[in-house]
Amino acid sequence: MNATRALGWALIHFLWQGAALAVLLGVVLAITRSTAARTRYALSTVTLVAMLVSPIVTVARLYQPAAVATIPSIQPPSVSDAVPVGQPAPHRAAPAPSVGVVITNAATQPGGPEVVELSAWLEPALPWLVVAWIGGVLLLSVRLAHGWIAARRLRTNGTRSVPVALQGVLVRLVARLRVNRPVRLLESLLVEVPAVIGWLRPVILVPTSALTGLTPQQLEVLLAHELAHVRRHDYLVNVIQCVIETLLFYHPAVWWVSRRVRDEREHCCDDLAVQVCGDPELYVSALVGMERIRSAAPRLALAATGGGGSLLHRVRRLILPTTAHREFFPRWAAGFAGVAAVTIGLLASGGGRVAGQPTEVLRADTTRMTPDTVLRHPDPSQPLAQRWDWAGTQARQLNKRSYWIGYTISPPSWLEHSMYVDRGMEVKRQGVSMSGRLFGDFQGLMFRGVRLAPLAGTNDSDDIAILFGFSTDPSGKAVVSHVRIASFYLPMDFRGKTLFWLGGASDAQSLPVIEGLFAATQSELREELVSALGIHGSSDAVVPILQRILTGRDRTDVRAQAAEWLGFHPTRAAVIALSAAARKDATGDVRREAAEGLGENTLPAATDSVIAIAKTGPDADTRREAVEGLGQKDSEVALAALISIARTDPSEDVQRQAVETLGEMPNGRGLNAVRDIVRTHPRPDVRREAVETLGEKLPPAEAVTVLKSIATGDPNSDVRRAAVETLGEHAPTAETARFLSDLANNDRNEDVQREAVETLGELGDLGMPAIFEMARTHPSSDIRRDAVETIGDKAPPSQALDLLARIARTDRDPDVQREAVETLGQLQDDRAYNLLVEFARTHPVSDVRREAIETLGESGRTDSVIAILDDVARNASDPDVARKAVETLGDLHDHRALALVGRIARSQVNVDVRRAAIETYGESAPSDSAIALFRLILGGNPPEDVYNEVLETLEELDGGAGIPTLIDVARSHPNHEIRAAALRRLAESDDPRAQKVFDTVRQP
Repeated sequence: MNATRALGWALIHFLWQGAALAVLLGVVLAITRSTAARTRYALSTVTLVAMLVSPIVTVARLYQPAAVATIPSIQPPSVSDAVPVGQPAPHRAAPAPSVGVVITNAATQPGGPEVVELSAWLEPALPWLVVAWIGGVLLLSVRLAHGWIAARRLRTNGTRSVPVALQGVLVRLVARLRVNRPVRLLESLLVEVPAVIGWLRPVILVPTSALTGLTPQQLEVLLAHELAHVRRHDYLVNVIQCVIETLLFYHPAVWWVSRRVRDEREHCCDDLAVQVCGDPELYVSALVGMERIRSAAPRLALAATGGGGSLLHRVRRLILPTTAHREFFPRWAAGFAGVAAVTIGLLASGGGRVAGQPTEVLRADTTRMTPDTVLRHPDPSQPLAQRWDWAGTQARQLNKRSYWIGYTISPPSWLEHSMYVDRGMEVKRQGVSMSGRLFGDFQGLMFRGVRLAPLAGTNDSDDIAILFGFSTDPSGKAVVSHVRIASFYLPMDFRGKTLFWLGGASDAQSLPVIEGLFAATQSELREELVSALGIHGSSDAVVPILQRILTGRDRTDVRAQAAEWLGFHPTRAAVIALSAAARKDATGDVRREAAEGLGENTLPAATDSVIAIAKTGPDADTRREAVEGLGQKDSEVALAALISIARTDPSEDVQRQAVETLGEMPNGRGLNAVRDIVRTHPRPDVRREAVETLGEKLPPAEAVTVLKSIATGDPNSDVRRAAVETLGEHAPTAETARFLSDLANNDRNEDVQREAVETLGELGDLGMPAIFEMARTHPSSDIRRDAVETIGDKAPPSQALDLLARIARTDRDPDVQREAVETLGQLQDDRAYNLLVEFARTHPVSDVRREAIETLGESGRTDSVIAILDDVARNASDPDVARKAVETLGDLHDHRALALVGRIARSQVNVDVRRAAIETYGESAPSDSAIALFRLILGGNPPEDVYNEVLETLEELDGGAGIPTLIDVARSHPNHEIRAAALRRLAESDDPRAQKVFDTVRQP
């Protein structure tokens, strides 16, 4: 048997081989515990490898070099050349079919006559089956290669270093998970969940959203999950898995088994992450938090929330492992049946194809970007109105219910860059989608579609292409459904609709056509049609049209769009129209757009008008827009106007905008005015704006001098704080660190001192020595607390640990000691954890012990924390400390911790601690468990304070769950005092059941 036949038979035999292997795996997984993730993963992986080996073994057994006959190759059907638009297809003689000859010997075939007959029936289709399989493998290989390239790009595109604190977390986790390869950790702007890329040199990408949207503890456990992938070499296994999927793509059982591999891989990493963090609920909260912001990752990237089963199943497995779902009947079975039926049908039809019977081939077009037909007007020199009528006539004759009509106009002289107006089609850049109106060079933007030049039969140019999409309404009338105005070279997605191309048009020809469409259109497309009018360069003709729209009764957004486009036309009429609208229009959005348009208008008269609006506009928002527009006017009168407005406008927001605009004026001409304002303006908020502007716009050396002067000399502490913050942002030098250290130690205002401490922390290694010294010696306890907090946020754990321990033991202020204890908890370090245990048990200050207990409860080390808190709750000599330990046990939401709380509630000697345990148990335990415990306590005739706490807690159980028990106690408890207390609780309750019983007992 030759290679083609051997491979074809191997593909057919694998249908039952793959199904048998998958069924066997399904049975084994059904009897394997869902918590045994490593075992289930190994079984699934072995099954997938066996699926790859099976057809290889089959080919090896069947293949024998042919020595008797040669099988003619079967030629695939030819594809005809494309037919030019408007020309009939030439007649082509059908080629004679190639008939394959297959020589077989029935005596050599295994099985009976039925098997021989089936083999003879399938033999002619084997070459076609192999061709189809090769085609599928090639297509999926392209997909796999694209995924690999995309994953590789993520390592370099849009990445940057993570904060030092997060690097420290990574180093700690690498040691705990015993990862023996160097791992890089980068912040990425392009991913939305943490992901691992690479095997030999793995990189973990952390999305920017995770750094702000997750707590440090949640981020740590997600990093542990990704490091688990690295430790287990999952990236390499995933690549091999993708290759197997590509080779055996046609069998649904392969995809089902591969899915099991991915599910159990994630479960294994989940288990390792939980083992590291010690708290399944913390890990689940991190998964849920990331799921809210997730998006699809490249196929070869391993992400914490993707690729491994549903999030719900993973959460159930971690929180409620005994209820994890088992799939006794795989869903691939239905898919396998369908594929098998289709396969048999294809094989059955294979003989007919080989015999030369005609077969119609249908191809699915999934992109639909190009037009299905392009009809170009034969004489572009005709008036545009005639060509337009021709397009409509052609569309009706061809019965086109949706189509495009397009033409070009010359770009206006004031257009310096490319332009794009299309609300209905998105433009992407680094995963961010945009639509609407864009101006610029468009470097790095991705426009979906095809270029117009080949369709129009011309070369690319700087012209503006205007295209209108039409669709037919129920009455048969063609109405505008899409408007696109863009530079001619930009691609366009035609969505498979016919294009009628009319060639070029003058402004005089184009404007009446668009005016007619504007008058006939009442949808939101009127706004885009205004853009189509405004882009024409013949201002004398365009401005009157836009002016009529601006002063008409259209919607606000349409009139605002007219004002915006008027700003591009440097004519006196445009300036007059915009000035009137900015002063008198009834709608604020139109007034603001008109003021902005005046700022963009290059006519000299526009400068006077925008100054007038900036000084005397009817509202602050309009004046602010005019002030911002003045920043584009490189003139002395504009500078003088901005200085005046910054000092005299009645609105502080307008004054601040004037200061910001002075800083943005061309050639730095407004910076001297900003220097004067920062020293002399009476309003602190305006001076703060001036501080920020000077920090951004002055050369660094000059900015440092000015900011230092303001930080020490301004009479307002908020302005000085702004100067300190700006100094740290724009001059992160050793000199700045020394200045800030002196300010933090000696300034007369504590708010400024705290800002200096915080800014020193932002300087990193430059500012950290001063922070350490202030945490030890600063005379103000509030500053020492801020320094301690900054150390926890910014310093490496190895440097922070000893100092924090010393402060927690020896600082003279308990609040500073407590801050040091809380900060130790944030380090997530074994030594810090041991210190917290020590402080919780033996610290001489009660408040510090309580802080240590609370911090231990937040550490995520549930197993050891439970034992420590139980010991403190039962043996602490200070009742306040014991109560805090009890409350923290309840906050762990662990059944073992609640059992200990229940024991304390039953038997603790100290009544106050018992009461705290009763209250905690009622708040944290299920209602039925709480009721059972409280009945037990009441049955032992407890002290008055204890039974009153029990009765109060019963009354406050969620949903009134304790009211029936309270009623029962009031009716039948043997202790008269307890019955009376229960009755008083019922009388005070708003529950109708309680009031009814109270009324019954009150009757004689």
